[in-house]
Amino acid sequence: MATLIAVASFMASPVLAAAQAPGTTPVDVSGETQLLHGRRYYVHIVKRGQTVYSIARAYKVESYDAVTHHDIHFLHEGDTVWLPARGQFGADEPAAPAAPQQAPAASQPEPPRQPAAVRPVGKVLKVAVMMPLHLDQLDQVSTSKFDIEQRGVKVYRQFEFIEFYEGLLLAVDKLNAQGINVELNVADVSANNAVAAAEAFRSHNMQQSDVIVALLLRESFDKVAELAQQHGVYIVNPMATRDELCATNPYMVKIQPSVEGRVALMLRNMKLERPDAHLYVIHSGSKQEKVVMDELKRQLTERGDIPYTLFNWSQSARMASVLKATPRCQVLSIYDQGKDENRVFCINLLNKLAAFKKDSPTLYSFADWTRDYADIDYSQLQQLGYHTYSLSWDMANDVHVQFLKDYRERFGTEPTSQLASTAYDLMVAIGGGLSAHGSDYWKQPSAFTPPVPLVQPLHLVRHGAGLENDRASLYRLDDLHFIKARLK
Repeated sequence: MATLIAVASFMASPVLAAAQAPGTTPVDVSGETQLLHGRRYYVHIVKRGQTVYSIARAYKVESYDAVTHHDIHFLHEGDTVWLPARGQFGADEPAAPAAPQQAPAASQPEPPRQPAAVRPVGKVLKVAVMMPLHLDQLDQVSTSKFDIEQRGVKVYRQFEFIEFYEGLLLAVDKLNAQGINVELNVADVSANNAVAAAEAFRSHNMQQSDVIVALLLRESFDKVAELAQQHGVYIVNPMATRDELCATNPYMVKIQPSVEGRVALMLRNMKLERPDAHLYVIHSGSKQEKVVMDELKRQLTERGDIPYTLFNWSQSARMASVLKATPRCQVLSIYDQGKDENRVFCINLLNKLAAFKKDSPTLYSFADWTRDYADIDYSQLQQLGYHTYSLSWDMANDVHVQFLKDYRERFGTEPTSQLASTAYDLMVAIGGGLSAHGSDYWKQPSAFTPPVPLVQPLHLVRHGAGLENDRASLYRLDDLHFIKARLK
């Protein structure tokens, strides 16, 4: 969420209307506005039981446009939320003149939670990389003809994240070509424990870095993030989706959109695609599904405009009769019982859904099944209008084509996962921004244009204390290839 500071004027008018999102505390729509940074915002004081979603819905704006002075997960009674004055109120038209007056102290936004100090950037950009390379096990790697021909039978942990590192190298090549000098400081942190992470941080002088990119498991990452905050160094988490990462650390940069954001985007598309459809959420009740399930139930309850049923896969024998009662429905799978069980589930689910030759359901999943399961039936996915979050290689997109070409020329193969392009995008965007603007880049990173185009959108905004990418890409399978899903 962006943080607003300066108050240029304060205007009051009677309450315009009362609105209520089903299942939440009624929201009285205020006519009170503030002019902040040249734009009008409606000022809403939170009542007990109200959420950012119910408030945004009442004001007819998107939830991600609402501005709070702290993490939106922790709204309390009496807090202030600012809503862009648009939609039903007239898109950003000037309000009637009113006598300027100072806003009451109680409604002033808190100061932005910017870092107290940021290390100045020199002529050489110093980027630290911490990731599990398992260099101590290199002597176990066999390159015999037999083992090469048995590719896939033996799995070497040294190659688990190699594409991420290759994506970083490709980005460094691009930055060097732009005259940007980057110095990589790479540390192997293979053990997932705080002691090993702290030792690597000290031994590699990570505190001298302009930015740390840490592809680490939870315990190691949390320790490195703590040390980075102590030394005033920004730290990037490329792959984690944990919402709490940005809550208190102002030096945190989270690349993956949160579960909250992904759920909101998917529900938005569902409502656009089939406004009157019933949604079936297929799950197994496993603990792996809990975070997504909790967020789904919360947002569906607060929206109130998408009828839904939670359907446990253990009752799959009843699925045909249940779905027949609601033709042209939508099915969202969050089933997660582990890799092997998930593959069997996906095949069985597709067979059941594809049996509906007429009025087929529309299928959604958070994980990309075309990437996870090589033997998936594309014709069934096509029939079901499959939607997912995916790194989709769009061969009509010149940036995607060029990235694949450059990667192939540099490493002799093509990337198999999103690790390579994620690493590339974050290095190009952050490295280019720091080189061009120094430490000022961190004040508003999304205001700066990367020196070369990115593969996927990266839009960093301050969310809670830290910075988070608020752009997710939802795709729909069309003519056996992915295209961007409809969102408006």
